[in-house]
Amino acid sequence: MPAITKLAQLIARQEGFGVPGTKPTRDNNPGDLEHGPHIESWDGAIGIEPTLADGWADLERQLKLYAGRGMTLRRMVSIYAPPNENDTAAYLSFICDALGLNPDTTVEEALTIPAGVYV
Repeated sequence: MPAITKLAQLIARQEGFGVPGTKPTRDNNPGDLEHGPHIESWDGAIGIEPTLADGWADLERQLKLYAGRGMTLRRMVSIYAPPNENDTAAYLSFICDALGLNPDTTVEEALTIPAGVYV
């Protein structure tokens, strides 16, 4: 299963998925997630997914959890890509610009934009 939503694709890009040698690429984990239903082992703190389909499924699931909590893109990015590990402002700007949405848009609304050609 590839990405279903453009938001998942954009997060994968920000996390380095698709770049040879990066943990997200090597570990079938496009979201660079630490935990998920399919993760059975770890590469440092990052989970190793058995298959790429499992990795995409776990990322889409995590985004649905954020949507179910009523989060905005701003709130989601502050949790997903905290400033102690990322340039959170740049991460948020990248996602919002690519989606054509503002930071106070809900994740639920963002998830209605389907995946396209991988960005």
